[in-house]
Amino acid sequence: MKKSISALALLVSTAVVGTATPAVAAAADQDSHRHCIANLDTGRITCASDQQQARRLSGISAAAQTIAIFYDSTGYDTGAGTFTWTQSRDCTPGYDSEWQWDDLNSIGWGNRVSSVHTYNQCDVKFFNKVNFGGAASTWIDQSSNLANIGDGWNNRAGSVKFS
Repeated sequence: MKKSISALALLVSTAVVGTATPAVAAAADQDSHRHCIANLDTGRITCASDQQQARRLSGISAAAQTIAIFYDSTGYDTGAGTFTWTQSRDCTPGYDSEWQWDDLNSIGWGNRVSSVHTYNQCDVKFFNKVNFGGAASTWIDQSSNLANIGDGWNNRAGSVKFS
């Protein structure tokens, strides 16, 4: 089952105001909300000043599991920010794009991912333009420095597929 979510249709919940606002607010609040969690089952995004606070505020059920974490720095460094992707089931072993995000710019993560780690049998495939356009990376399980993947994928992703 493929699940595609348009970022523009989402609501973002923030720790400071505690209310739902359009997804573009996530990009505007990058300094105070550098760590975000997206629940791909519901489309809800929660951002906070650290990963633990974002997870607590997200209300993500115990059944939800992390499938990938994007890092704004190489070496899985959390200092500049993270974006955690969750959903309720494991990815399948085949590369069939169970989930996808068509515009990383709309959540403040376009051309920003420098390292990635995946979990629960998932891999990611980056595209350098929104809506899965332009060049595509290989399927990536983990990389502490995306500059070392193919022609270099550091700070290059505009959209992503998960499988």
